[in-house]
Amino acid sequence: LEALDKDLIAGAALDVFAQEPAVDSALAQHQRVLATPHIAASTEDAQATAALTVARQILDVFKEDVVPVEVPLSLRVVPADQVIPHEYVDVRRVDRLTERLKAEGMLSSPPVVVNVEDHYVVLDGATRVTALQRLGCSHIIVQLVTPEEGLSLHTWFHAIRQFDPVELVKMLDDLPEITMKESSTKTVLDEMFEYGGLCYVHTVEGKVFLVLAAPGANHLQALNKLTTTYYVAAGHITRTLNKNLASLQNEFPDLSALVVFPEYTVDQVLQISRAGRVLPAGITRFIIPGRVLRLNADLDYLKSDETLIRKNEWLRELVLEKLANSAVRYYEEPVYLLDE
Repeated sequence: LEALDKDLIAGAALDVFAQEPAVDSALAQHQRVLATPHIAASTEDAQATAALTVARQILDVFKEDVVPVEVPLSLRVVPADQVIPHEYVDVRRVDRLTERLKAEGMLSSPPVVVNVEDHYVVLDGATRVTALQRLGCSHIIVQLVTPEEGLSLHTWFHAIRQFDPVELVKMLDDLPEITMKESSTKTVLDEMFEYGGLCYVHTVEGKVFLVLAAPGANHLQALNKLTTTYYVAAGHITRTLNKNLASLQNEFPDLSALVVFPEYTVDQVLQISRAGRVLPAGITRFIIPGRVLRLNADLDYLKSDETLIRKNEWLRELVLEKLANSAVRYYEEPVYLLDE
């Protein structure tokens, strides 16, 4: 109410109030508020939808392939066509991983997913999922997590290497989907927040450019066009959590520029997935408690014609055997893997 009276917001549409019914509510009676009576679950459409949902759940019980098999460590075998990425994948990385998986014949690290409606959204492992689909796997082993399990998210920045900084800026500035505005290290973060910037580019020559979606352009499409352009043209892209250009130059002598994105949240990523859209490749880095590595599951069995329930029984026995043989160890501390 205070925000409305001070013109901080233009209006509000509300279904729920602190006290209901909202008979003498100044908020409900405000001329710039649309108020509904908190009865959405009781409408004819909602009741019909609930009835259909219950009927579908009863039918599912009679379908063998959806009978759940409890597998330790939140692992599960799911249909490959129900697993969708939340980000674009780098085709070159997919090519390399496909060849490696074909040669090894094993899935070491299951992709991590969250269940969103009728699909499994990949939080980590989109490249693996695409490679497994290429190899003809009808089912995929995943680690199923929920947002309530302590998921957190870092945003990767992109260190562009082996590319002329002047050519890079010109190439990006020529894209019709974006607008580049010269800025400075002191003001660019505030400007990115104020103007809804897609990111900013900091070149090794000390130039800073705020990147905005062009008027009328979809922000997410513009962001994907931007990243795809330099991924294809640049010599090498390295993901980093460090946005200090000086220290990055010591680490990467061939550094050309650093692309810094806003910090995303888990909810934002899931909202984008629910809308059927994807983020650019290599921006999000989910921090997942209890990440399962080195499962080493046989890919031939995943590609076989066995039913989903039998594959889950096989996975359960595989994990139980590892647990029984003390082959499972939990590391709570963060680690650096130098053989990735």
